[in-house]
Amino acid sequence: MRKIVFRFWLVNLLLSVVLFMLYRIVIAGLQPAGTSFLERFFNMLDILLNLGFSLIYLVVMVAGSFSVFLNLFEKIKHSYFLSFLTFSGVPLVCVVFLVVNVSMDIYQYNLTPAPVKTLLCFSIIYLVGAVIEFLMFRKKVKNIYK
Repeated sequence: MRKIVFRFWLVNLLLSVVLFMLYRIVIAGLQPAGTSFLERFFNMLDILLNLGFSLIYLVVMVAGSFSVFLNLFEKIKHSYFLSFLTFSGVPLVCVVFLVVNVSMDIYQYNLTPAPVKTLLCFSIIYLVGAVIEFLMFRKKVKNIYK
């Protein structure tokens, strides 16, 4: 069972790193706003904000991937809900937090900063990947304990 949990943790970790690299590629593809000094200054601030969000994203997802090891405990492994939380609890909390922030920004200011929208999109992609990984894990556990 340890090998299975380790493999799923490794897949989760690789998913985090791949999405981080894709996030950085998306950031690098952003075009500068203009040529004036003020526009370049704001463009640099936007890039720094994006880089900060991408590093926070990587740290949270890598730290959250360690919760997969909780499936080594029998009580968690045999509980569908607790096992689900080990795979997708951290990404789910992040997505809910970002959705609330985006909703509040839209309601209050009628706009949302682009870095937050990009972060939300990548967090949703990670959440979907974690749910798919969880379903594969449950199928494997079910086959082992049949």
